[in-house]
Amino acid sequence: MSHLDPSSLLQAFSTLTLDLQRLAQHQDIEHFQHHALARISQLLAFDSAWWGRAAVIAGLPEEHSSYLYHLPPGYLADWQSIRHSDVTVARVHARPGQAVIIDMRDPANGAGLNGLGERHGLGELLCVIHIDAQTGLNDHLTLYRKPTAPKFNEQDSLLLTHLMLHLVAAVSANQIRTLVAMRETLTSPRNLALAVCDPRGVLQCAERGFIDLLLGEWPQWSGPTLPVPVDERGHDGKQIHLQVSKVGDQFLLAARINRALPQLSPRENDVAQGFGEGKTYKEVARDLGLSPNTVRHHIRAIYTKLGVKDKARIAHLMHAPPD
Repeated sequence: MSHLDPSSLLQAFSTLTLDLQRLAQHQDIEHFQHHALARISQLLAFDSAWWGRAAVIAGLPEEHSSYLYHLPPGYLADWQSIRHSDVTVARVHARPGQAVIIDMRDPANGAGLNGLGERHGLGELLCVIHIDAQTGLNDHLTLYRKPTAPKFNEQDSLLLTHLMLHLVAAVSANQIRTLVAMRETLTSPRNLALAVCDPRGVLQCAERGFIDLLLGEWPQWSGPTLPVPVDERGHDGKQIHLQVSKVGDQFLLAARINRALPQLSPRENDVAQGFGEGKTYKEVARDLGLSPNTVRHHIRAIYTKLGVKDKARIAHLMHAPPD
């Protein structure tokens, strides 16, 4: 888009941020970034992009998740091979939150970056990072233009600088919406707590009940990396059962208590679990294939064995995390 006067630019920017909010609410987690970048390109032109999250270890970024837009899958590996000499890293970390422009063809920026640009047909890049104060992780977005495209200018840099916070918020909103949608598809959702993590097990967002469950199993855990490796096999611990589903390059996590009360029989534990999930007598009876009278008989036995007088106390003993 050509250079805009301040009033038109402000109006266009406002419309863009509203559209990003709508995308966060309506796009699934796998396709949100693609649609968001396509929309951004209508205001801030670019040919390709790299959107990801990383941690700085020993002075170099370690990628936790990456989304490549109109770039080949091998781009990330090519960049990894020259990351130690990429001047972009030092420049954006010297000015977090401020977009920087770098000419990938300029010999002064190093042979590594020159070669990367030459190999992938890239001329300039515009990059910004946002560093999370709690985790130290950074969200980064790099926009690329071909050598034949117009140069990035001050207006482009200003736009990306002010857009980045909106993008970070939109990603978070999209993940939370995904959690809510996931909850609606699960059975017994009342005693589940949900979260999103990246392939390295670093939490991106989590419900409070999820953190409570982790601390119940691992009292010394402080995050943000999960205390156990994450894959689609999940995890069964002494107190927690973790169900893992891969969506794009993220993992959706559903945690629930994984502990039966030892003083109860297996059938009594089944009944107690049902009441711990907030079910009625009839719902528990239907789910377990029992008559309501049999369920009442089990409940009386549970009250006696546990020394409790109501279903609310049973739910508490079953450690259902807060919704």
